[in-house]
Amino acid sequence: MSAPNPQALSFTPRYFLTCIAGPDHGKRLALAPTELVLGRAATSNLRSDDPEVTDRFASFQLEGSRLRVRGLSDPLPYVDGHPTADALLSPGQQVRLGRSLWMVAMPGSGQSVFGLVSKLGDEISSIAGLEKPSEWHPAEMFSQVIRRHKDEEVEAYFTVGTHDTTPALLAIDTNWPKPWMFVRVLAMSLLLYLGFLWIFDQFNNIRLVPGLIMTGSVAVPFALLLFFFEANAPRNISLYQVIKLVLLGGLVSIVISLFLFKLTGLTGWLGAAGAGIVEESGKALTLLIVISRPRYRWTLNGLLLGAAVGTGFAVFESAGYALDFGVSQGVQAMKDTILTRGVLTVFGGHTIWTGLAGAALWRARGTRPFRPQLFLDPMFLRVFIFCIGIHMLWNAPFQLPAYGKYILLGIIAWFLVLEFIQAGLKQIKTAQVEEVTAGHATPAPG
Repeated sequence: MSAPNPQALSFTPRYFLTCIAGPDHGKRLALAPTELVLGRAATSNLRSDDPEVTDRFASFQLEGSRLRVRGLSDPLPYVDGHPTADALLSPGQQVRLGRSLWMVAMPGSGQSVFGLVSKLGDEISSIAGLEKPSEWHPAEMFSQVIRRHKDEEVEAYFTVGTHDTTPALLAIDTNWPKPWMFVRVLAMSLLLYLGFLWIFDQFNNIRLVPGLIMTGSVAVPFALLLFFFEANAPRNISLYQVIKLVLLGGLVSIVISLFLFKLTGLTGWLGAAGAGIVEESGKALTLLIVISRPRYRWTLNGLLLGAAVGTGFAVFESAGYALDFGVSQGVQAMKDTILTRGVLTVFGGHTIWTGLAGAALWRARGTRPFRPQLFLDPMFLRVFIFCIGIHMLWNAPFQLPAYGKYILLGIIAWFLVLEFIQAGLKQIKTAQVEEVTAGHATPAPG
């Protein structure tokens, strides 16, 4: 490292640039109003070990609470998935320098709750090979929930995926989705469930059991599936195709899983946690039904199609377990089963886990034709193994107060969902730029 700049020394750093993944992992640069350079040269303020970083790769200068990053050579730094020669970063935002992922952080932020969550997000991003959802704003995402929507608007909202209603590439809206229908249907499903639960406790009438199972084990997972339907920005998958995959995919994935249970005997020595390996494998293999369709080429398509298979599996399995426990162990066991396998799927469960596996598989495929070797692609395996681990912990025989285990695992799963949505939107943006560039390309002379 070069001799320190006296002006930089007199400045008490409020922000740091910290490498959270890649060859420079763990390195940190104290930001200052003066320009600081990162590169492989001995004269750099921070020397990089990243093989894709040049001698003078990028400069950084603090401007108020934001960081200006400038690319000094080729390749350029990547901000929000795009190469950029000059950009302003906010605290918590990330920039990719060579193979390394860096983040603007405040000193001591790791000591707060938000710091711990941010650190957890960094680790999840590193494992999954994705960027943190820096463009996600919860208030904006759910801004349409309380807005009034006419019946005609609702009908048009669900009329997608046909030849006439699928938008052209350049017409796809790449802004963050606003899933207002998901929130409304979820709230209604939860109210119905609580209503059936209260009536059942008051009258203890066995005829209310089907309604309890339907609202808790079926309605909540279906409401969750709507989130992924609304997040599918290409709007190229119809509701009919989604429901068909829920039914067919749910049945096929259960049959495959039953065969795998019989062949492996994993639950015999791993207990309920062994289901994480078997069931996630069964659902992933079920995606072979749709992965070869060329019209479903986007990462967001994989997220929705995986969620559809997971929803079918969840509905059939949860309803079956509720009936089984109700008959064999009594009413309280049935209600506990509906709660953990149905209602709490809003935090995590088959819908989310298989959605993540589908997004990872589609992301690994890219524009290539499907080959079985894709199941061994590290881009898919990292996320798939992560989902297996979450599933195993979900089934593990330990609990935290106030359903803390399910909430914590749900936060992790939802973090990955948001990362895949961001990656999926950037994939479409990149394709749009390529189409525009190709359309304005100058023909070769002669």
